[in-house]
Amino acid sequence: MPSGINPAPVSARRAVLLLSLGLAACGSKEVRNDDPSDPGDTAGLDVCATDLPGTDPASGTCAPVRLQCDQDLGGFRTDRYVWRDHDCRLRSVSLVRNNAADPAGWNGGYVRRYTYEVAGAPRICDGQNPQVPGWGMVTSHLNNGQTWGAWTQDARGTGRTVFKGAHHALHELKWPLSLDGNVVQVTVQYLFATGRDHPLYAITHDSSGFPADRIQADVRSPYGDLGFDGNANADIAGLGWGDRYRFVTLGSPVTMATGWDYREPNVVPYTRMWTAAPDAEMGAVQTQTWQQKPAGGYWLYPEWGTRHEAGPMPVDYNWAYQLNQYELPFVTNSHRLAWGSNFGAVGMRQYPRLGDDGVMLSGYPYQSYSVFMVLGTHAANPVLSLASEVEAWQGVKLTATEGTVRTRGPGGVGRTDEVTYDVAGYNPVHATWEANAASNRVALAFDTAGRTLVHPMLVVHDYTATAAPGAVTLNGQKLTADTDYFASVDTEGKALWLTLQRDLKGAVTLRVE
Repeated sequence: MPSGINPAPVSARRAVLLLSLGLAACGSKEVRNDDPSDPGDTAGLDVCATDLPGTDPASGTCAPVRLQCDQDLGGFRTDRYVWRDHDCRLRSVSLVRNNAADPAGWNGGYVRRYTYEVAGAPRICDGQNPQVPGWGMVTSHLNNGQTWGAWTQDARGTGRTVFKGAHHALHELKWPLSLDGNVVQVTVQYLFATGRDHPLYAITHDSSGFPADRIQADVRSPYGDLGFDGNANADIAGLGWGDRYRFVTLGSPVTMATGWDYREPNVVPYTRMWTAAPDAEMGAVQTQTWQQKPAGGYWLYPEWGTRHEAGPMPVDYNWAYQLNQYELPFVTNSHRLAWGSNFGAVGMRQYPRLGDDGVMLSGYPYQSYSVFMVLGTHAANPVLSLASEVEAWQGVKLTATEGTVRTRGPGGVGRTDEVTYDVAGYNPVHATWEANAASNRVALAFDTAGRTLVHPMLVVHDYTATAAPGAVTLNGQKLTADTDYFASVDTEGKALWLTLQRDLKGAVTLRVE
């Protein structure tokens, strides 16, 4: 068996059977494949398909999520997740394994290739920068220390597929990240789901292994550089971000002399950049509002509410998020994009949020947050559209007449401590609506307050059935499996994952039984 993710002992009999099926174990016992349509789900074995490129169903068919383990992508050992998006169009992500050195001199743990469809054809987006060979790296910088910061470039870690169902999959990566000798345990999970365009990236920094206030680090994950324009390496036509206000450039291509506007109030944090030819956009959108989870950092906030049409751009170290500012003095086609926070987000019991308005946050013992990794055409406005969707979620009222709505849950991936949700039922870790079943049944009433809830994803806990529900109804109308909704049963976790292929607006009742 090839070097795997968190390898577990495999009996000779099982290994022979895997080989005879033409299948490879992905994380071995750590993988839970509950998809009955996956040929790997044979005799209860935890395996994944190794089908070849070109075997995907025709575009427009919302086929199940597929996992292709240990794929060789130009020497990079990757696990490839293939899913269907909001419009049932094909998307895929190839994650480099983080347990060995890769050809770029990193230890994996990032997206090497991201593909999606444009006008019926695949757009292939690869990590192209020799120093930053993909997107999703874990990066923190120290305010004061012997070293400037740390990346997962030199940190060897472990990975596993936490759960692989028919239409949902969770992939987890872990690293011991050393910041001046203080080891921060980092956990990252990627969530892929039929009906959802963009992968979700959830991260936790655990500093509990050393005393509080020993380090003062920021967060910039997911950090990376990806040829989001189909590897065209075109000039960046525009960029921007959202903290309490929206920053956007006013000229193309973007240089350090470009003008900008920072006047529009903002609710949900995001970063984005785009190209004009070809038409493409890349960005990250947080699963919570700025008030719920402040993002962005440093000292540009006195410019909130201003416009500088003639430029120049802010000094590079003072952008609220890291984008391509450190490359702009030299090139105009850098596709660098990352996240950002104030120093202290990792390691400090108290640190100021962006704005220095007296509100203090805590980065010890944990710092957790989640963002969507967004790729699409700039014409479709994917980043701002998704930010608007996340904003709409905050006004939803969820109640239950059968089962119960969850109001608390883990504070982040890799954590067992619980926090109270800002919105009852909404879990920002995975951007899911959560409830507990009563005898494997739930009846949930959504009130969207006049906004549109786009293709919501539910997780029903205490679900002990081994099969998908017999009936799902919306306002009394029976829905069709794999057309109106996509379900996955996590038998080990006793949960039902369900994504509606419907938008909800107003007062709506959903029953699962």
